[in-house]
Amino acid sequence: MLQYADMKAPVQLLIVSTLLCATCAAAERPDVLCIYYPEWHVYPKGEEIFGKGRTEWDFVKTAPVRFPGHQQPIVPRDGYLDDARPSDVAKEIDYAADAGIDVFVYDWYWADGQPIQHEALEQGFLKAPNAKRMRFALMWAYHDRTDVFRAPIGGTADERNPTDDKKYYWRLSHTPDEWRAAVAYCIKAYFRSPLYYLKDGKVFFSIYNANWFVRKHGGPAAAKRRLDEAQEWMKRAGLPPIHFSGMVRNAADLPEVVASGFDSTSTYCLTPYNLKDGHARMKRGELVFPYAEFVAAHEPLNCSIAAASPLPHIPVAVRGWDVTPRCRVEEKFPWRTLDDYPYIGLMHGATPELFKATLESVKKQAREDPKRPGAILINAWNEYTEGSYLLPDTRDGDAYLRAVKEVFGTNPLRNSP
Repeated sequence: MLQYADMKAPVQLLIVSTLLCATCAAAERPDVLCIYYPEWHVYPKGEEIFGKGRTEWDFVKTAPVRFPGHQQPIVPRDGYLDDARPSDVAKEIDYAADAGIDVFVYDWYWADGQPIQHEALEQGFLKAPNAKRMRFALMWAYHDRTDVFRAPIGGTADERNPTDDKKYYWRLSHTPDEWRAAVAYCIKAYFRSPLYYLKDGKVFFSIYNANWFVRKHGGPAAAKRRLDEAQEWMKRAGLPPIHFSGMVRNAADLPEVVASGFDSTSTYCLTPYNLKDGHARMKRGELVFPYAEFVAAHEPLNCSIAAASPLPHIPVAVRGWDVTPRCRVEEKFPWRTLDDYPYIGLMHGATPELFKATLESVKKQAREDPKRPGAILINAWNEYTEGSYLLPDTRDGDAYLRAVKEVFGTNPLRNSP
């Protein structure tokens, strides 16, 4: 009996040690957030843009090969899923949760006093039978919707120029009333959901183009008043405070965002502009950039922002960048004009192995940052017309999802409802 007790103690210690190690590993694992682009269903504004009954899937299906080896058109393995159909979204949820993705961060649009493209979230995700396997959050796509859908070169609108009279599909008003209406809608429709993602006990809400948001609301002091108002409304509603995360392009955007009271920052994506001399190289006619170069570019961009900011910075991992499906089929490549989105450079040669290296890099950044961002962001789940997606296709199968799982493991669902 004494001999058994002597043997039992080490076993108990081993079990406790194993549990502690597992707990430590889970604590170190950052939340895995992934951008969800909700454009893959028929909705009223979309029919104004694409035509009756049409979506951006039409651009995916008809994207031409622009140069030898160009990986177009993209053919999803499971077909052209409707992101407002619960049964289709259920497939996506299973893929994501099995791969270790915790949160779909929905691009969220608002104009003319109402949400746009919200059917994907409200009818698709929230009504999916397995929705409890995931969490969701919002990233307000704070920009005007311009004609970037196969417009001619030189025919797209430039939101940086308010006098530009080229085509807009919708525009933001940047008024306090618009802000109040949008936040009130979010409180009613989303923030009460047990599936909404909480970061450090706060409702995670990202704003794309955060410095533009600040400027359009009159500067940091006025923008801070907007954020403070929202916190007061949350308090009155009996809800936790909001964790405001600002999307920035680089460290130069930080001062306005920090002074406005945001809680963290992130970056939406990397493009050829983020490469060393990328702009100059495009000016010289180089438009096809190796994805391996982008793998190396992630760390300096993410770390430069993190080092320059007093706020935690959520590092981004970009799966790809190829906007040619949004370009006119008849336009010849290389483009005759640059700096005219979508007529810019692209990433080429992405592989699951290279993407895994990117994920390892951002995981390391999140762990080693003393400000502990506690999350990483992947761009994107399904932004096919920008060449960034994880869903299985007929070329690589589910290899990109397996890369996520190999780096982050399975979805732990720490924020259980």
